[in-house]
Amino acid sequence: MSAFGRSPSLMPPARPRRWLLRVAAAGVTAVVAGSAAAVAVSTPAAAATVDTNAWYVLVNRNSGKVLDVYNLATNDGARITQWSRNNGNQQQWQFVDSGGGYYRLKSRLSNKVLDVYNWSTANGASIVQWSDHNGANQQFRLADSAGGYVRFINRNSNKVLEVQGASTADGGNIVQYDDWNGANQQWQLVRVDGQNPPPTTPPPGGTCDLPSSYRWSSSGALAQPRS
Repeated sequence: MSAFGRSPSLMPPARPRRWLLRVAAAGVTAVVAGSAAAVAVSTPAAAATVDTNAWYVLVNRNSGKVLDVYNLATNDGARITQWSRNNGNQQQWQFVDSGGGYYRLKSRLSNKVLDVYNWSTANGASIVQWSDHNGANQQFRLADSAGGYVRFINRNSNKVLEVQGASTADGGNIVQYDDWNGANQQWQLVRVDGQNPPPTTPPPGGTCDLPSSYRWSSSGALAQPRS
């Protein structure tokens, strides 16, 4: 018996050092693998790329209509709406690089850029056009959605461009809202380089709320003689 009353033969057998090394190595491997998995999960998907020399029409996924400067306006504060596509200058946009992955969207018609009115950070705030001052409320980054569509996230508010109320009508307002990846927040970038856009003459008077462009045709008589 030892001085403490315990026989050396009853002591737990020592584990082979090789086994301990294997356990330690497995633990390190698990930690490394877990860290790698965490890094993989946190890596964001690459955003769509744009050509800053090109002009685009922006087609909404929900309505099939495009981003449009309402009524061919050229003034600061003019409404931005959706409208049936006609490739007019009021529907063509160029991406101007602001750095850091952000862009301003410049109208071919007015040379003004998309702007969150009055630097608002609220849901439902109006999107207008304004003279380019490269403010954070005029800067947007692109976030990918499925099927080749993107969302436009404002640098100032961190909200996205959307068609208000998921409208499918001509003249539906464009506003900002929390990003929930809705179809009314998704846009397809369609290049229009080399195309000859139709004339973009404002309606007579310049103040009435008429469509950006319209076409009417008839395939038959408007009235039939009474039998």
